[in-house]
Amino acid sequence: MPECSCSLSKIKDFRSAVLVSERLSERIVWLTLKCPELAEEVCPGQCVMLFPAEGMDPLLGRPFAVAYTDAEKGEISICYMLLGRGTEMLSTLSAGREVRVRGPFGVPLKSISDKVYIAAGGVGIATFISFIRSNPEKIADVFLGIPGKGYEKYAAAISELVPDVRIFTDDGSFGEGDSMFKTLPEKIDENAEIWSCGPPGFLKAMEDHFAEQKEKLYFSLDNRMACGYGGCMGCVVETTNGLKRICVDQSIFRADEVISHEN
Repeated sequence: MPECSCSLSKIKDFRSAVLVSERLSERIVWLTLKCPELAEEVCPGQCVMLFPAEGMDPLLGRPFAVAYTDAEKGEISICYMLLGRGTEMLSTLSAGREVRVRGPFGVPLKSISDKVYIAAGGVGIATFISFIRSNPEKIADVFLGIPGKGYEKYAAAISELVPDVRIFTDDGSFGEGDSMFKTLPEKIDENAEIWSCGPPGFLKAMEDHFAEQKEKLYFSLDNRMACGYGGCMGCVVETTNGLKRICVDQSIFRADEVISHEN
């Protein structure tokens, strides 16, 4: 594991070859790039920015959490959802093509002294995969909620990286049931925490489920990051401690500190 810190001086541009670009469902893509420098530098919870094309169209890169790194092979992987023109352009990249990558951005996930539960919806688990693999002794349980039919390939890919993941599908077509909220613990142990990432509706459901223990529930928020340097204020989270920028101030937020996670 690299020594994790957040430093603007480490943010650089790289030309990276596409090794794998594979659709894991109609809307989810797994992308693996050859980039030894970033594979050595990126820490769990950090992200990179990909530029879909040369030139100024689109002008801004697209930020993604780094799901997995293999320092020995010099590879980094991201898992993203198709949400607009930029991600559609990225999805057309084939093996052998080059893409511009900028990073690493963001604050690494915090260290913990005891146990942590992970609960994610959709591609929200991507931000936690490296942490789970690097700290298996600290993981109490991992829950993933996905739509169901058509997501079998995605579920298999996540299960390969996180063998103990417990998968729940909205339609109940596979996995352990139709809702993780029937299986999540009712109460988190005194020295444990639960980290969550996913769509706003999912985070609201997590907040409701742990309404009496919000101080133990933490959110990794997917606010849009435009610059990555802290200048544009695009990824700001409104908290009880003031405005916090995901790219340079904080990576994970206690649920009772977040005023709104609807961004």
